[in-house]
Amino acid sequence: MVTDPTNSAAPADAGEPRDESDPYRLPDTVRPVRYDVRIRPALGDASFSGEVSITLAVERPTSVIVLNAIELDIGSVEVDGTAGRWTLDESTERMTVALDDQIDPGPAVLTIGFSGTLNDKLRGFYRSTYVDHDGVEQVIATTQMQATDCRRAFPCWDEPEFKAVFGITLDIDEGLTAISNGSEIERSSADGRTVIRFADTMVMSSYLVAFVVGRLEMTEPLDVDGIPLRLVHVPGKADLTGFGLDVGAFALRWFQEYYGIPYPADKVDLVALPDFAAGAMENLGCITFRESLLLVDPDSSTQSERQNVADVVAHELAHMWFGDLVTMRWWNGIWLNEAFATFMEIAACDAFAPEWERWTSFGLERSFAFEVDSLRSTRPVEFAVHSPAEADGMFDVLTYQKGGALLRMLEQYLSPERFREGVSHYLRTHAHGNTETNDLWDAIESTSGEPVRRMMDSWIWQPGYPLVSAELVERDGARAVELRQERFAYSPTDPASPDDSEWVIPVHVRVGDETSTVVIEPGRSPRIPVEDSDVVVVNAGGHGYFRVSYGPELMTRFADPTVLGGLSTLERYCLIDDAWAATVAGRISAVELLDLLDGFVDEATYGVWQAVVVALGGLSRLVDDHARDAMRARVRALLAPALSRLGDPQTGESDLTRKLRGMLTRTAGALGRDEAIIATCRRAFARSLDGDTVDAELLAAASGVVAATGGADDYERMLTGFSTASTPQEQLRHLYALAEFDDDGLVARTRELAMSDAVKTQNAPFLLRATIANRNHGLASWDFVKQNWDLANERFPGNTIVRMVDAVKLLNTADAVDDARRFFESHPIAQATQTLDQVLERQRVNTALRDRDGDALAARLLA
Repeated sequence: MVTDPTNSAAPADAGEPRDESDPYRLPDTVRPVRYDVRIRPALGDASFSGEVSITLAVERPTSVIVLNAIELDIGSVEVDGTAGRWTLDESTERMTVALDDQIDPGPAVLTIGFSGTLNDKLRGFYRSTYVDHDGVEQVIATTQMQATDCRRAFPCWDEPEFKAVFGITLDIDEGLTAISNGSEIERSSADGRTVIRFADTMVMSSYLVAFVVGRLEMTEPLDVDGIPLRLVHVPGKADLTGFGLDVGAFALRWFQEYYGIPYPADKVDLVALPDFAAGAMENLGCITFRESLLLVDPDSSTQSERQNVADVVAHELAHMWFGDLVTMRWWNGIWLNEAFATFMEIAACDAFAPEWERWTSFGLERSFAFEVDSLRSTRPVEFAVHSPAEADGMFDVLTYQKGGALLRMLEQYLSPERFREGVSHYLRTHAHGNTETNDLWDAIESTSGEPVRRMMDSWIWQPGYPLVSAELVERDGARAVELRQERFAYSPTDPASPDDSEWVIPVHVRVGDETSTVVIEPGRSPRIPVEDSDVVVVNAGGHGYFRVSYGPELMTRFADPTVLGGLSTLERYCLIDDAWAATVAGRISAVELLDLLDGFVDEATYGVWQAVVVALGGLSRLVDDHARDAMRARVRALLAPALSRLGDPQTGESDLTRKLRGMLTRTAGALGRDEAIIATCRRAFARSLDGDTVDAELLAAASGVVAATGGADDYERMLTGFSTASTPQEQLRHLYALAEFDDDGLVARTRELAMSDAVKTQNAPFLLRATIANRNHGLASWDFVKQNWDLANERFPGNTIVRMVDAVKLLNTADAVDDARRFFESHPIAQATQTLDQVLERQRVNTALRDRDGDALAARLLA
């Protein structure tokens, strides 16, 4: 059943007055045209003051002006030079200016003086800190405005539809560096202060405004076809900038060619910040990042660490067009903003490093979306968004991974070129404007001639995704494969409320050597003719956003090693991933899954082994202590041949070969407790402490294995590595290894460390999450989080709280389920209500799986 798109949170048509009683949508009686913002930060006492002069277009006569402001002290208000009265409403985050006389339609100027505090919550205008080479703490004043936090930096119309030009001026202490969206165009100094004026931005939304002030360094500008590209960082990290610049330059050129539209600003600064709640932010011309997602040493980092940097740099640059140049009208459309940037990041990185097989690995990442989308508490990709808290809740795997996967599926159905033509048409048509989701579908439909809107509406407006069943049927002596669809879910449908969800599904089917495309329409079950011995691959290529269930006869044909080897990496991955999902849903047993995994002992690719390792990790949580050693033995037996074939690292190996060795080494050592592997890891870790060069993939694996099997001395070495690391990636490796020790006292130390000033608040919630995920110490860690709940909410960024408790889903006993339910009944997470529901449902699903299959799996292992 497809939800009517007209039920979305779309605003009224242009020209129709908004409902002024809506507490979250500003009246459109007055619109901003231009902001002239002057900010004076005082880094020493964590405060700022400023003035904003806003040129307005008055649409209808009014004596009241309503805009957004929160956590600001207002000092003065004038409208066209006449003082006005103002009030602040904290509950709606609004400022209301009352005028003695009505202002008529036409231009007006609103000037507001204000001051505020540089907060420690990593939102709005906030404080970031680092310790310099002299041991002195230095402060950076920086911004994070998305989704609705520009109002914490200066009064504004803080909704994406109210686009305007922004002229930024920063009044800073002499000797500091300042950057903003535009290039510096004017500078003056007097009395120990420096005033810097930046070039006007294009017309854009308030959530894209950025300014950064502090003791910073920057690379020399790199000329990218006339666009200056710099990387900004804290002093002493210039040696970590090369890779990020290389990716940035490549992506900037590639996107201009793909979109067929010039870059829409006058420069690009990539800014690495010590404290950042998100991964990165697409501020026009001034893109901000976590250090670990921009600064990297290619020689000492793993492929995944370099790929993360490449992905995020490409993702944010993709937004300069899709998101910044063309912007969603309201937050219900943020999914398309982020989904498209996710799609484009993969496309750009696949071009940047083809050897990484990025489209294949994206197929693996899609599984994170499948996991959430298999729950009854999932949501439609697009849904009504009313409040800022609801907007925050959209930044999840369904927005990024599911949205990106749907775009990939559409691209593969249409062809890459026809898809690109539609995207370019969309961007040209709506440049500098705001759009709804259907505007993209209509643009692609107009250039491709395909019914894109009808197809994509079936995926966007209803939750979940389909299971496509493929069964051999016979009629009049001819055999065919019949395809049927139903919704896939981990939990059965309530008989009292049958689920009639159906989708318009583009399915690539390979019969023998021939591939064709079939569209499964609602209510239809297409048939594809086959011969008796044909191997049939449904979802050929592996890019469809659905799971596949083969009938017994079709499934047995994959048992032939020649047939299995003839599938692509992603197709083989899908076989295992679909089987693991079927196990969780109770469609097949854990014992059947284990038998299936044995058939992949000769597998040689990273992608397929990743699916095997995920399944082994899931199965290991189903057995109790009495069968733990037997499970470990099964892991060792399955992985040993592949590790033997890989041997030691060799010069000239591909990145993915090294990555495979690292993953299998870590799994055999930590999950399989392979004594020979543990010894190898200890030697590699010791060599690294002595200053020897160790293969980065092997060293990363060794760190995890040493922690999982280590004691107090190893803990101290990890702690020292965390505090003395030379790269952000090395620091995080050591930090998260502290959560993996199998010792009550050591894990307790890690929990206390997370609540201390030694760990930045951007990382602490994830460290606590890792302690909850610790197999033997998760319950104690969950108790710790509950006891420190108020402190965690006070210290940590709001968007990280639900991520902190995500690992509660792994506590798979009835008592743990009941305990979590009771706790969250009295401790809700208002900014992530639905995400929390999903965590708790997955905990129930995991517990049901253990209750259903745990004893049978243990018996099979022990037999």
